Amino acid sequence: MAENLDTPENAPCPYCGAANPLDSEFCGACYKKLHLPEEIRAEARARKLLAGARAPLRAAPGPAAGQEAPAFRLWARAAVIAALFFFYTRWLVHEKYFSALDYVNLAFHEAGHVVLGFLPKFVMMAAGTLFQVLVPAVCLAHLLRRGANLGWQLCLFWIGQNLLNVSIYAGDAIKQELPLVGGGVHDWTYLLTELGLIAQPQAVQKFIFFCGSAVIFWSFWLIGRDALSREPIELGNHL
Repeated sequence: MAENLDTPENAPCPYCGAANPLDSEFCGACYKKLHLPEEIRAEARARKLLAGARAPLRAAPGPAAGQEAPAFRLWARAAVIAALFFFYTRWLVHEKYFSALDYVNLAFHEAGHVVLGFLPKFVMMAAGTLFQVLVPAVCLAHLLRRGANLGWQLCLFWIGQNLLNVSIYAGDAIKQELPLVGGGVHDWTYLLTELGLIAQPQAVQKFIFFCGSAVIFWSFWLIGRDALSREPIELGNHL
């Protein structure tokens, strides 16, 4: 009779009789040591690795073979980029542009002062600007985890737009022409004074504006990349 060379898939526990994988060191039922030879356990681990390597990779969801992705995925994103770019140019045309979105940003700005008001004064004064960037960043992280591609890319634009708004506030540190909610000390007058940059508000403004513009154009690039590949427009449901 021919010898059976097939290796069993499981080994019984010598104490309770429960079946255990050959690469196990302890019984899954009674937690006692199985005393399996190391070469058998090593062979079982190797066979598992080989089986995993041979398993076909799951194909990413997409259009069926021969079926082209809907064209509106491209044109919808192109329209979004065009609208956002026009929105961005308002800051290039108007020196101290304040958009409707900035009313929302202002609410988060003031919330930052309240929430972090118990911390040292420098942190409390910077908290308004911090919250303007932190709130859209939290929204971005949430939508990114959900796979809402266009959603988190719009949040990235929102972060950049907030930086444009912050740059105007920073540039007003000496002139103090902008109206302040509730009066009081100008955030950036205090911050730049503490940082030793009060004589350079325009340089600080240009730097922050540049950073905001870089973030905005990064969001354009990401949206455009997905437009060209006609990725599903994910804001909560696939389209």
